[in-house]
Amino acid sequence: MSDPTTPATHDDPHGIRKDVDSPSLLLRVFAAVLGLALANVVLSTNIGPSQFTLPMQLLIGSVQAGIVAYYFMHLRHGDKVVILTALSSLFWMGILFVLFMGDYLTRHLVVSG
Repeated sequence: MSDPTTPATHDDPHGIRKDVDSPSLLLRVFAAVLGLALANVVLSTNIGPSQFTLPMQLLIGSVQAGIVAYYFMHLRHGDKVVILTALSSLFWMGILFVLFMGDYLTRHLVVSG
């Protein structure tokens, strides 16, 4: 990302960023996210229960989240602090999921009084 304290250059007198995504790219990314959402819906309704349905849906959702973060949240133009912040949020979310699953998987061990 550009530093707001640096003066504008001769090529860019108003400080307009050159790394702004084109509308056609954003529309293609939006269509890809909608296509993955449609694939997720089709997977859940037409195939029926399977042992691979949930992992495939989670994989599709993860790909969607990655695409949204990379393009719409501008992580590909972000500096190292922005990328580190995004990765640290994934790290902490992973810790919370591990703690949640530890609690959920041991619930049957609790003896009700």
